[in-house]
This record gives sequence, structure tokens and C-alpha cells, in this order.
Amino acid sequence: MRTRLLNSLAAASLAVSIAVAGTGVPAQAAATTSETKRPTETAAQAFAIDWVSMGIAVAGYLLGGGGGGANLDAAIREIKTAIAQSRTEIIAQIDAIAAAEVEGCLEAHTIEFLNIDFMDEYTLRAWAQNATSCATQASAFANAVQSPQSVDKIGFVIGPIFAIVLAARAQAGFVNGTDLVLRSQIRAYEAVVAKLTPTDCVKKRARDPGYPVDKWWECTAYNGDKGSSDWVTGNLREPDRTQAEDRATRNTSRPTAKTALPQLRALGV
Repeated sequence: MRTRLLNSLAAASLAVSIAVAGTGVPAQAAATTSETKRPTETAAQAFAIDWVSMGIAVAGYLLGGGGGGANLDAAIREIKTAIAQSRTEIIAQIDAIAAAEVEGCLEAHTIEFLNIDFMDEYTLRAWAQNATSCATQASAFANAVQSPQSVDKIGFVIGPIFAIVLAARAQAGFVNGTDLVLRSQIRAYEAVVAKLTPTDCVKKRARDPGYPVDKWWECTAYNGDKGSSDWVTGNLREPDRTQAEDRATRNTSRPTAKTALPQLRALGV
């Protein structure tokens, strides 16, 4: 049994390695295979941009009381460039959200964000306020909805929309309320992590005659992806269920949310 177990674990490890390596294929090759992938896999690759760090770079200036100068302008330009490069993927993900009000405002602000350089002061300030309202609405949706599919969809766009909001508020000169915006983003990501954590988890055991027992966790995410923890031998330690949960949800928005939360909380808002 131990031999069969080692073989199966080796095969699983190889499968994961192939999956990870696949994210680096050329764009042309990726395009030919995207139709065969589950939506969450394609979305996870499309949303590989570190939206949270870009938003935090802008938030740092706002939390410091404004100012900024050339460095702030560069941070805002980085967000604009990222939106321009991935707007199609963001809107495609937004279109899958099963809430008309949230879908409508998220798509509109993603499109209009690239026009903020052409807005007069009054229009820019009004638009920045509307974008803030849309982002907080998306956060409330993540907290209210129960369907893991819907939570996953909103989880992928939380990063871009809050980056848009922080950049818009900085450009409009809105300093007050930055902490509240970041708290709303934190609540959204907390909901994503909690609601996408697999509940279908089983602790497995196996023992060959004359050997200590082997134990490991196996979890299945809502989208059918499976993940196993490292196995441990004997009774002195227990396997780590979190490993299996994280590996099962690798193609969802949960890893992004888990990574983002400590960064956002470190801001002390």
C-alpha cells in the first residue's frame, strides 16, 4: 500500500507541476487551449496582476495625508496601464456576476477609468465618488451572496475595482475616507476566503503491515478541483488540512484573497 501511495502522490505532484508550468505558455498557445479550461482556471491566469500592491502604493500616499508628486503619478499610471491591458478579461469576468446592479456599475467604471485624464475637476470628483460606491456595493455583494460560484466571480474583480477607486480618489484629491475604502476591500476578501474554503475534506489513512500509519487530508473545491496535503507518518503529528484546502482552491480567487489580506491589514486601517 505504501508503494501505491507513493506512486499516486508522485503522479499528483507531476500533474500539479504540469498545471503550473502551463501558465507560462505563449499567448498564442494559451489561446488555442482556453476553451478546454474551466472558467476559474482562465480567470486565475488573467488576473495574475498584483492589483493589491498597486492599490496599496496609491493608498500609502492618501493615508499619509495626500501629496505624492511624481511617485504617486507613476503608481496611478501603472494601474491605468494594467487596466488597459486586461480590461477585456476584467469585463468578461464582470459579465458573469449574477447581480445586475453590481455588474453594471463595475463594467461602467472599468471602461470609464481610462478616460479620467479627460475629465474636468467636477466630473472627476463625481465619478470618483460613484466608483467608490460601486466598489463598496461589490464588497457588500461578496458578503451577502452564498453561491460559491458568485463569490468566486466577484473575488476576481475586487482587486481591479478597488485599485481603480484608490487611483480615482487620489487623482480627484480625496484623502479622507481612504481607511474606510480599504476596510471594505478587506471585508470583501475575508468573505471570499471564508466562503470558498472547501467543506468537502476527508482525512485519509493508510498502513502497510509492519509500518506506522500514513495520514493526509484530501479536499474538493466547489469547482471540482481536488487537493491533498503532505502526508505524515506515525501518531506524533497530524497532517495540515490548510494545505489541502489551499491546493484544492488553486484555480479560484481564494489564493489572491488570502495573499491580499495580510498586506491590507498591515496598513493598520
